[in-house]
Amino acid sequence: MFHPMPGPGFQKWLYTSRFTLWLYKYFSYRFVWCDEDYELAGVAPAWIGAGPPHGVLPIANVLSIPAINTFGFRHFKGAPASVVFNTPFLRYLTLFECVSVDGKSITKEIQSGTCVGIVPDGVAGIFRMHDAPKGEFVALKNKKGLSRLALRTGTPVLPAYSFGNTQIMSCWYDNFGILEGISRRLQASIFVYWGRWGLPIPRRAQITMVVGRLIEVEKVESPTDKQIDELHARILDEMRAHFDRHKAALGWGDREIQFV
Repeated sequence: MFHPMPGPGFQKWLYTSRFTLWLYKYFSYRFVWCDEDYELAGVAPAWIGAGPPHGVLPIANVLSIPAINTFGFRHFKGAPASVVFNTPFLRYLTLFECVSVDGKSITKEIQSGTCVGIVPDGVAGIFRMHDAPKGEFVALKNKKGLSRLALRTGTPVLPAYSFGNTQIMSCWYDNFGILEGISRRLQASIFVYWGRWGLPIPRRAQITMVVGRLIEVEKVESPTDKQIDELHARILDEMRAHFDRHKAALGWGDREIQFV
């Protein structure tokens, strides 16, 4: 209905197009792996990648789709909010392979052998950007849906963190939680944002996605709250460990990550 999408052959062209290569260069986009983590993620069963922070626009996560597929790592799809598929202009982000973020859709892809990436803090992450002027506040402390899904399906989880993603755009929202409440109800982000030259154009900022060690998960049909909490804590610990491990080398040595 809104903005007709190109045919299926367009995706394959887009992944190696000059436009995508230009995006990599514009953001100096790169992955960082440690030790044998790359090899483990390459041979493991299909996994769910969890890579905060959302920021105004999760460009790091968008670019991870063509990057992982192009460089021969794994077949990989992103999982944005369902509203993205039907919103003018935003729906063009789904030209990179995407699937709806609901559990049923993700499980279907995982069972077919396709890895899926999510932005686990979601819309809530946008409304935490002002809380940490000298660090990163990630709205994940009480969001345990990923752990629950991983346990029920026995799906490994690949934690990651994207340095620089919160630097490409600025935003304004009220301090009373009104816009956040409306955004949660609509499952769409309602706020004011700007970037380069005060326009809705992302600033040039170096974006580095640091990828942690794959967390293997044993399938549990009906996971208990304790099992969910334990897996959730492991995921957050892995994100924090790799944030702290790489922050100095990336010029973020004076910053801390906090899960709220």
